[in-house]
Amino acid sequence: MVASSGIEAHRMWPSLMVALLLLYIASADEVQCPLPCHCENGEVDCTQAGLKVWPINLPANTTTLILSRNQLKQIPVDGFYLYPRLKTLDVSNNQIEHIDEKLQLDHLEKLDLSHNAVKNLDFLQGLPKLRHLDASFNQLNQLENNTFIRSTKLHWLRIDSNPIKTLPSGLFRRNEMVGYLSLSNLEVEYLPPRLLDPLTRLQQLEVRDNIRLDSLRDEIFHYLGNSLRHLNLANNTFSSLPRSLRQLDALRSLNLDGNPFQCDCQLFWFANWLEKRPTIATSDGMYCLDSSLPLVESLWKMHCSAVRLETSTLFQEGLIGQPVVLTCNFSGNPQPSVTWVTPNRTILQWPSTTAGDVGVDDVALLSSGQLQVNTLSRHTAGDYACHASNALSNVTAFMRIHIAPKGFRRVQIHSIIAGFTCVGAFVLITLLVQGFRYLMDRFGWWECCYCCGERLSPRAKQIRNLLEAIEQYKSQQLERLRENYTGQVNRIRENCVQQMERIHQGYAGQVKYLRGVRVYGTQQLTTIREQYNDQAKKVYDYTVDRLQTVQRNYVSQRSKVRKFSAHQLIRLREKYKFQQKTLNKIMENLPAFYLDSCRSAACARTDSVYFQDVGEVDVNIDVVESIIKQGIRLDLPDDVCLEDENLDALGDEELEGAIEEMEAAGARPRKRFGHGRQSSAGSLDLSFLFAPIRFPSLNWRRRNTVDEEPKNVASGTAVEVAVEICPVPVEQETETTLQPVTSTDC
Repeated sequence: MVASSGIEAHRMWPSLMVALLLLYIASADEVQCPLPCHCENGEVDCTQAGLKVWPINLPANTTTLILSRNQLKQIPVDGFYLYPRLKTLDVSNNQIEHIDEKLQLDHLEKLDLSHNAVKNLDFLQGLPKLRHLDASFNQLNQLENNTFIRSTKLHWLRIDSNPIKTLPSGLFRRNEMVGYLSLSNLEVEYLPPRLLDPLTRLQQLEVRDNIRLDSLRDEIFHYLGNSLRHLNLANNTFSSLPRSLRQLDALRSLNLDGNPFQCDCQLFWFANWLEKRPTIATSDGMYCLDSSLPLVESLWKMHCSAVRLETSTLFQEGLIGQPVVLTCNFSGNPQPSVTWVTPNRTILQWPSTTAGDVGVDDVALLSSGQLQVNTLSRHTAGDYACHASNALSNVTAFMRIHIAPKGFRRVQIHSIIAGFTCVGAFVLITLLVQGFRYLMDRFGWWECCYCCGERLSPRAKQIRNLLEAIEQYKSQQLERLRENYTGQVNRIRENCVQQMERIHQGYAGQVKYLRGVRVYGTQQLTTIREQYNDQAKKVYDYTVDRLQTVQRNYVSQRSKVRKFSAHQLIRLREKYKFQQKTLNKIMENLPAFYLDSCRSAACARTDSVYFQDVGEVDVNIDVVESIIKQGIRLDLPDDVCLEDENLDALGDEELEGAIEEMEAAGARPRKRFGHGRQSSAGSLDLSFLFAPIRFPSLNWRRRNTVDEEPKNVASGTAVEVAVEICPVPVEQETETTLQPVTSTDC
C-alpha cells in the first residue's frame, strides 16, 4: 500500500510543478506597474514617458507593450524571457539604430519600428510568428533575399520611406501569406518582374511616391489576378502602364493620380479596358504629359488601329545558288515593327537602328522591310517567320523556301562527275607510286641513292621492329607494375589513415558516452536519493497516522469495555438481589424441625460478597474476554430463575443511576451474618464469582466473615454474600493466571 501511494505521489509531481508555476505567474502578475506607464488588462502603455532606458519590473502577463515617442536607443536582448505572453511591441518614434540579431521573441505577432534609424532587419530571424511589421521611416538601404525568409506568417508589411535603391527578385519567396504590402517613397528605379509572383494572397498593394520609378514590366502582375483588390500607383513617374494590369480580375480600386503618362497608342488599350470597368478608377486625376485633357479622353481622340497583314510570300521555290526575296507587308497605326526569324534562329529587326541594309551570313534585311536570301542552299532553305506588332496587337506570318527539283538533278549530275573524277585521279596516283617503287627495287637503284645508302634490308627491319616492340612491351609492363605498386601503397596509406581516424572517433565517442553515463548516473543517484527521502517521509507519516488511528480505536474500545463491565456488574447485582429475596422466602417457609436441627448443629456460614464501586474498577479487554470465554455458573434448583429480563432494557441514564445507587450502598458497613461452612440444600454455590480473573492491578478474592454476635437463621434476617476486590502485589501481575486465595489473606 505504501509503495502504491509512493508511485501515485511520484506521478503527481508534474501536476504539482505546473500548479507551482501557475502560482508563481499569478503572483508575478501582481507586480506593480512602473510609475511612468499605465497598465491595464495585460497592456502596458508608456507613450511619451521620457524613457531613455528600457523599463524593468513589468507585469509578467504583459501582452502589449507600447513605448512610442520616447528616447530609447536600443532593445535589450536578454530581458524578454520574463514576458512569455508578449505579442505586440510598439517602439515607434524613438532613436533606435541597431537591433541585435540574437533577439528572440517566439510569440511576438506585431512589431512597430516606424520613425527610427534602423539600418537592417537581420533580427527578424528570431521572430518566427511575426504577422505585422511596420519598418517605415528608417534608414534601411538594402534588403537581402533572406531578409524575410523566416517570416512565413507575415500578413502585413510596410517598408515605406527608406533609402532602398534595389529590391532583389527573391525577397518575398517565402511570404505567400502577405495580404498588405507598401513599397512607397523608396529610391528604387526598377522593380524585378518576378518580385510579386510568390504573393498569391496579396489584396492591397501600394507603390506610390517613387519619383525614380518610371515604368513597370508587363508581367509584374501576372500571378495577382485572383487576389489583388486595391492597387495604388499614384505619384510615380510612369509614362506607360504594364499590360498585365488587364489580368487583375479581382481589382476593385485603382489609383494612378500624379503620373506623367505619355498619351499615344501605347496606352490605347487602357482606355478600352477602363471603359469595360468604369467603377475601378476615375480619370479625374490622370492627365497626359503634353495635354490638359484627361488621359482617357485624350486616348479616345487618337486614331489607333491594330496590325493587319497586307501581302506576304507564303511559299517560294528557287535554284541552288540563286538569290530569293521574301516580302511581308503589314499596316497599322502606329507603324508596326517587323521581326524576321530564319531557319537557323537568326533574328532581324525592322526598322533597324542602323541606316541601310542589314546582313547576317547569307541573309540580308532590306530597307523596305523585305528579307533577301543571297545564295540559296540547304542551310538557307526552310521555314521563315515574319512577326509584326504595335501597341494594339501583333500578327505573325510563316513562309517557306524550297529548292526546285531541277536544281537537285543538276546537283546530282555534278556530284557524280566529281566523284568519278576523284576516284580516277586517286587510282592513277597509286599506280604511278607503286610502279616507281617496283622499278627502284628491281634494279637496285636505292643503293645508288646517297640518302638511301644506309637502308636496311626487309629482314633486318622486321627484326628491329620486333625488338622495338619487345622493348616497348617491357616498358609498358614496368610502368604498369610501378603504377600498380604506387596505387597499392597509396591505398594502404589511406586505409591506415582512415582506420586511425575511425579509432580516434570511436574512442572520442566512447569517452563522450562515458561522460554522459557519469552525468546521467549522478543525476539518477540524486533522483533516487530524493525519491528515497520522499518515500521514507511518506512511510513515516503513514505510520504515525496509523498509530494515531489505532490509539483512537483503543481508547474507544476501552471505553466500550468499561461500559460493558459496569453493565454486567449491575446485572449481577440485580440477579443477586433476586436470589437473596428467593432465599429469604424459602427460609421463612422451612418446617420447624429443620430449624431445630439447624439450632442443634453447626450451620454452614455463607459467604458474603461485597461489591466495590463500579467506577473504581479498571476493566481490561483480556478480563472481559476471559469472563466471556469462561462463563458464569450458578448451582441453583431448576425452578429458580435469577435472570432479570428488565435489566437489558435499561437506558444509559437509568444505568448511571443504578451505578450511583451502588456507590451509595457501598458507603454503609458491609459486615453481614452468614451461614456456616457446611453445605446445605438451600445454600448458594457462588463459585462463578471466584474464577481466576486478572485485572492490571486488582484481584478477586473470597472472603467469609462471621459477626461476633451470630444471629438465628430462622429470625428472617437476610444472608448476604460479599465479594471484595483486593490489591495484588506487583510481582503477581506478570503471572499468566491468577490462583484464588483464601479469605484470610485479604
